[in-house]
Amino acid sequence: MAGTEGTHPLFTRVASRWSDESPPDAARGTAYDVALIHVASMSNLFAAVGWALVDLLERPADATRVLNGDSAWAEACALESIRLSQRSIMARFVVEPVVLDVGPTRHEVEPGVTIATLLPLTNTSAAPGLDRWDPERWKGRRLADPSQLGTVELVTAFGHGRHRCPAQSFSLSAMTMAMTRLLGQFSLRPTWLQRPRPIAAQIGGVGRASAPCLVQYQAVRQPAV
Repeated sequence: MAGTEGTHPLFTRVASRWSDESPPDAARGTAYDVALIHVASMSNLFAAVGWALVDLLERPADATRVLNGDSAWAEACALESIRLSQRSIMARFVVEPVVLDVGPTRHEVEPGVTIATLLPLTNTSAAPGLDRWDPERWKGRRLADPSQLGTVELVTAFGHGRHRCPAQSFSLSAMTMAMTRLLGQFSLRPTWLQRPRPIAAQIGGVGRASAPCLVQYQAVRQPAV
């Protein structure tokens, strides 16, 4: 799959990252990155593109901004759609004593313990308003204002720091390219009666839809050259 970010094809950018290495190391590193890109695209990318289109088709003004070439806005829309459709588990290492109040039961967790948390819960409840789709909450690839969060790691699309998904750059580039081209080449009209939702029981990856997301489409006539 080839695409562009600026004037550089995606796979050219992958190869350029290894240009300072020796030929054997550069070939090996590039091959591993390309393999990673293919794995990422087969596992979660198609679902992430689907949710981005669902969100944009329900918001024509935002879709128009993407279609008009606002790449920063397109990436913010992609991040927001991933945030809300994310169904992964994140392992969190306890550094201070934590008390979990679960109904009638209280659990005291000591430092050194690892807790598994569900991103669909923290991504939508860690601060007021997170249950709403709002690309304005992103500045670049980070939250614009994380001040209401206990810690910035409570909300994530691709992870944080050293544990950030290594396919983030490719995934966002591929998503924005696909969104822009689909909106530009087809007239798309959603036909679902109720807003599509991710499968509630899914754990791991970007959520798959619990029901068909039917869209009517018609090719947009291109002006004669």
